[in-house]
Amino acid sequence: MIDFNRTKQYTLSIRVSTDGFCFSVHNPQADNQYAFQPYSIDPLKSVTANLKAAVQETEMLRHAYARVNVIVAEAPYTIVPKEYYAESHQRELYLQNFPTSTDNTIVLPNMVGERQAVVLFGIERQLHQFVTERYPKAQFYSPVSPLIDFGVEKSYASGRNYFMVHLHKRYAHVLCFTNAAPLFVNTFSGRDTSDILYFLLNCWQTLGLSQTEDTIHLTGTSRNVKALTRELEKFIQHIHVIRPAEEFHSTELARIGEVPFDLQALIACE
Repeated sequence: MIDFNRTKQYTLSIRVSTDGFCFSVHNPQADNQYAFQPYSIDPLKSVTANLKAAVQETEMLRHAYARVNVIVAEAPYTIVPKEYYAESHQRELYLQNFPTSTDNTIVLPNMVGERQAVVLFGIERQLHQFVTERYPKAQFYSPVSPLIDFGVEKSYASGRNYFMVHLHKRYAHVLCFTNAAPLFVNTFSGRDTSDILYFLLNCWQTLGLSQTEDTIHLTGTSRNVKALTRELEKFIQHIHVIRPAEEFHSTELARIGEVPFDLQALIACE
């Protein structure tokens, strides 16, 4: 149970997406103090306008917190090896992959993979301004950033290649790790299982992974995972469905099926 008179001890996590928002609050020092709330948005309004409405309508967003995390789900991103990264040139590095970005885009960094690389991602200036005015110490994240940290840890623990797919309604994050380092990270758009299957098998072959020895790890909505699993079984012998309640057993939020995996990974890696 959350006591909203003690929120300065808690962490607020916000995930904004064009498919809808979700908010969670938890006490890092007490597993049984948490709350989660999904929020439907008006698709005719901007992300910023929807978030402004959510703040007015949602009690948990109207308090001050010890920490505020914000995942911007569809933010375009690029990954830069640490040795090539310089904060003073982060916008130039980002624009190499997204040259049509305008001055309305704020470029932000996330250090990932035990500081092996930097994820540079762009969000709308209006969204950044509203959030930082409302929560001055807010930390922004690309959704792939907690996935990279999760994959690096799993690769280190297993000592093997770790190939991971995070499925969404309209796209999939595909990541591969070896020797506790990110080897491949990309996001593919696709509305049906056949599109995603084509991209995954192409990545699998390009990376030289074995159909009989390596494992593909899937996470996402249950319906999408089941459909993709049925097709993958025709090509890959070892398929593992990631279950958040088993991976993040130290947090009660992991038992709530509606909490997106990237948000769970971010909370668990705090």
